[in-house]
Amino acid sequence: MYRYVAPAFVTLVSAAVHTVQVGQSGLVFTPQTISAVQGDTVVFELFPGHNVVEGSLDSPCQTGDDDFYSGPYSGTDNGAKKFVVNVTSNDPVYYFCSVQRHCQSGMVGGVNIPSSGSDTIEAYSSAAANAQQAETPDQLRGGQLLDDTQIASLSSSASSGSASATASASSTSSASSVSSASSASSASSASATSAVASSALASRSASAATASATAGAAGVSCGQVSGITAIVLGVAAWLV
Repeated sequence: MYRYVAPAFVTLVSAAVHTVQVGQSGLVFTPQTISAVQGDTVVFELFPGHNVVEGSLDSPCQTGDDDFYSGPYSGTDNGAKKFVVNVTSNDPVYYFCSVQRHCQSGMVGGVNIPSSGSDTIEAYSSAAANAQQAETPDQLRGGQLLDDTQIASLSSSASSGSASATASASSTSSASSVSSASSASSASSASATSAVASSALASRSASAATASATAGAAGVSCGQVSGITAIVLGVAAWLV
């Protein structure tokens, strides 16, 4: 469920680094439970006389072939190295200290443990109290011992990855804004061009109407002159 992945891969995918002290304040994991997501890294800081072993809710203080184990404190170079495990799923994971009767005494912890119901860390601890013995694997597995420099690179890479993701999102947003502004500008220009064309058409129509009206007025004036002339000639002929 939780497996160690080569450091080169871990540094690329780590979203967060969680640290758990193993036995710093007695028979406890500090914090006892943590919340993590796939891609996160859990760093177990071992203290003298303790270890950490992955177990299951159904078999408290027992471990399976695929579960992780930190190895004894003696393999940590007096605490200079921490046990690092990569989170490969969002499922609940229970673990315990297998030294002597630490597990039966309540030294248990977990990742993504339910806070209510029958699968809580309290339920696991209560069941562990009845275990006959705690099982210890033969050798380290499911993780790796790393020093502080190596662990610091994990945290740095996680921060860089987050910053890169933010920058990428910002760049995409800016590109969208530029595209929208360009589209709006094009639409505005097209609208302005259409308005100018309409204005020109209206102007031509007005000119045509004016010309027609002028021609009509000229026609009326000529008709009136002809009529008056005819009347004058008629009167003159009658007088004669």
